[in-house]
Amino acid sequence: MLCPKCGAEIPDDSVHCSSCGGKISDEAPAPGGGAASMLTLLIKADPAGALTLLGSFFIILGAFLPWVAGTVYYPSALGVEAAQGAAVLVVGVLLLAVLVLSRSGAAGAWGVVMVLLTALELALIFQSLYYIRDNDATLGAGFWVAMVGALIIAVSPLVARFGAKK
Repeated sequence: MLCPKCGAEIPDDSVHCSSCGGKISDEAPAPGGGAASMLTLLIKADPAGALTLLGSFFIILGAFLPWVAGTVYYPSALGVEAAQGAAVLVVGVLLLAVLVLSRSGAAGAWGVVMVLLTALELALIFQSLYYIRDNDATLGAGFWVAMVGALIIAVSPLVARFGAKK
């Protein structure tokens, strides 16, 4: 095969020319593609892990946003200012730690731990929902962001199970 740029003889399966360095085909991603290509590779390699990472990010972000929208009777309150919000933050960080341990090959039933932590996370968020609504306060953005994060993590085992059957 000949390089289309410089005309040098190169092996048929080459991605780059060994003489001029020109790109031959689009089969492999360019080295140093940045965070976007790393994220794409992570999602393709481990979609359930990527969803868990994304969900944990939303949970942790949600804890630092207002869970109660400010009104005349109720001032704005961040999730970490409430007992449930702080617990949600701690469980979100624990979910990240369990994700790292489960993907590192450490011995243990990490899938079971992940399911239990996700159930605890959802229970804490729903408890907050009932508390905020019982006090006639308005739910803030942080509550919804944390809820979306917990639901994303709850769906990730389904992605792992049904994605593996392909």
